Order: sequence, then C-alpha cells, then structure tokens
Amino acid sequence: MSEFLTNKNLSREERIVLMKRLLVDMDKGNITPEEIKSRFKVILADMHPVEIAIIENALINDGFPAEKIHNLCDVHIDIFRESIENESPIVQKGHPIYLFMAEHVALLKLFGEAKRKSAQLKNFTSFEEAKSVIEELKKIAFQMKDVESHMLREENVLFPYLEKHEIIQPAKIMWTEHDSLRERIKELLSTLDKPGEVYSEFARHIDSLILYIVDLKSNHIYKENKILYPSAISKLTEDEWNEIWEQMDEMGYASFTPEDAKWHEKISEKKQEDEVQAKLKELIDTIKKNSVGNTVKFDYGELNTEQLIAIMDILPIEITFIDDKDVVRYFNRAEDRVFPRTKAVIGRTVQNCHPPKSVHIVERILSDFKTGKRNHADFWIQMKGKFVYIRYFAVRDKNGNYLGTLEVTQDVTGIRNLQGERRIYAEE
Repeated sequence: MSEFLTNKNLSREERIVLMKRLLVDMDKGNITPEEIKSRFKVILADMHPVEIAIIENALINDGFPAEKIHNLCDVHIDIFRESIENESPIVQKGHPIYLFMAEHVALLKLFGEAKRKSAQLKNFTSFEEAKSVIEELKKIAFQMKDVESHMLREENVLFPYLEKHEIIQPAKIMWTEHDSLRERIKELLSTLDKPGEVYSEFARHIDSLILYIVDLKSNHIYKENKILYPSAISKLTEDEWNEIWEQMDEMGYASFTPEDAKWHEKISEKKQEDEVQAKLKELIDTIKKNSVGNTVKFDYGELNTEQLIAIMDILPIEITFIDDKDVVRYFNRAEDRVFPRTKAVIGRTVQNCHPPKSVHIVERILSDFKTGKRNHADFWIQMKGKFVYIRYFAVRDKNGNYLGTLEVTQDVTGIRNLQGERRIYAEE
C-alpha cells in the first residue's frame, strides 16, 4: 500500500505512532479542538483514503476503541475537504459507483424537498390548516424510506468486497450511520402517522427530525463520495465490479434510481467465452458427481448433489451456515427471502454481516455455542408486516465438537394465522 503515501517524510508506521499519541492526548483532555485538527493535518497530509482506512483498522487492532476512532470521522472530513475535493472518483456511466453517486444526487433532491416542506409547518397553527403540507410530507417520507434499497446494496454487495481489500472500518462507520438513518426515518413516519394532540410540538418535532436526517445524509454522502468510493475504485478489480453489477441487478433498485444509471455493458466477449467454457466444465463436473457411485450418503439414505441442492433451495426457510471460524460458507436460495443474501457474503466473517450495534449479540451467541453453554437461540421480530422467526443452532459432530452455526429464518405470519383444519387436497 506504500504507493499511496505521497508524503515521503512519514511512513505508515510513523503515522500510526503519531495517531496513538494524539488519541492518548485527546483521551486525557490535554488538547484543544484546534490542536487536534492541526496535528491531524500533519499526520494525514497527502494521504490516499485507502491508507487512512488501513491506519484506522490498525489502531483498532492495537486495542483503541472503535468508538473513539469513529468519532474522529467528522474531523477527518473537515481536514480532507480541500485535499479530496479534486480527487473525486472519475467513473463513466456503466460503473456501479456511477449508479451509487447518481442515487445520491436523487436523494439530496428528495431530502431537500422534505426540508422545504417541513419549514412550511411553522406557517400554520393547527393540523387542519397544515393538512395538505402534512400529506405531502407523508408521501416524501414514504419515498425516503426507499433509501433502504440503496443501503442494502452497499451493505450486502459493496462492503463485503471492500473487506476483502482490508477496507473495513469505513464500511462499519457507514453501516452505523445507515442504522441511525433507518431509526430516524422510522420515527418520522410514525410521527406523521400519529401526530399527537398539540400542533406546535408536532411541527417542531417534524422540523427537527427532518433537519437531522438531511444533515446526517448529506454528511454521509460526502464521506462516501470522497472517501469510501475512491477507496473502492482504487482497489477492486474489473472482475469484482462485474460481480457487483450481477448481484446488484439481482437485488433490485430503488424508486429514485435513475434509469440511465442502471445501464452497464455486459461482460466482454472474451469473458463471455471464458464463462461458456467454465459452465461447460461445471456441467461435466456435475454429471460426474451425479453419476452412480458418487452420492452424498446419510445415516438414512443418500442423495446426489443435484437432488440435495434442489431440496435445500425448495425449503420454505432461509438457511445460512457459518463454520467454526465464524466464516459464512453457505446459504440456500429460498424464494421471497426475509433478509437479502448475495454471493459476496460467502467467505465473509459473520460479524461483518451484521450492523455494528448488534455484533455483541452475535459474539455472545457464538461464544455460548463454542463453549457448549447453549445449543440454540431463538428470536422473533415483526418487520414490514411479517412475523419473522429466527433460530440459531450449534452444529456439532458425533463427538460433540463444534463445527459451526446454522441460522434458520422463516416468515411464520401465515402459519400463525392458520385456523381449523385442512384434510383434503384443494385448489389454491
């Protein structure tokens, strides 16, 4: 990574030492905000965003709390604003980052409209007077909710590829901000739906909420455009970007995603030819695997691989398996998934597959499974009109040795609503 260090007077190791000293001084309260910025400018001068990400990760690995590193992110933005201004990623239409940035433009317009509408609430004194503006705000808030599509594509497709290139902490910071945005938009929708009785309190609360959402998202967009995306562009390969397109197309896009931004060239002819050859080899391998004498044998029967895959994918549940090293190894292709899964998740540590705020729960479950304290853990939640049952099982061999964890998720809304009996085959 040394190619990104344009300041030849400081090595990465020297910068890390200086960062540690600065963090210690900050923790002791021996330094003013102005001094923090001044010392940061020296430490991080002329650094590429990728190098910054690696240094942050190294500090956390050395024991510095992630929260303290994350709190410096806004300081980074202030310092890098001028130096990064001319480093905007230059990508053409047809690149995944072009699409993400086009969505940012659309979101800024939408959030700006929300801010303008909320400002109009102070012109009224009652819910009746403000009725039309409130209805418009409800429509805008519902559109804002669709930012979920944008965030899920980043969390489930882009972030896993960044992790493969050691760009971990920036993605975690972005995910934390995603969760903050989700909570605020949820609160906004709830408040608009149940405004209370006092109009003046409602108007102030809505205006404050939208201001927070707009400021958070604007800051978030700047960080992604100027730090996260340039890091991705500098490290990911053409093949990885093609894989990202494939997985994003599979997940789908938001209502505000510009149509022209979805366009991308299909894989080159050479790559298509390679893929044809690869598929031919895969077909031959499959035929060999499914031939007589090469089956998966169980205690109570046997299946060939084609049968086994088809059975796993037709199950009315979502299954994900992580091994004893906490690495995701498999998930089935269940229809109408509750939680999105993309190929990028394979080989990813399970801790990085969850929002930062819930990682401690994941760690506790895995710890209890590994020590033998527990063999399963059950949860149930309500989301998007569904009642979702989530179960985790410790997978062990015949001697009780821990092999991994199986996550089983099922939408049980229909099951919970069943009544009476059905004993005969009936047309649906």
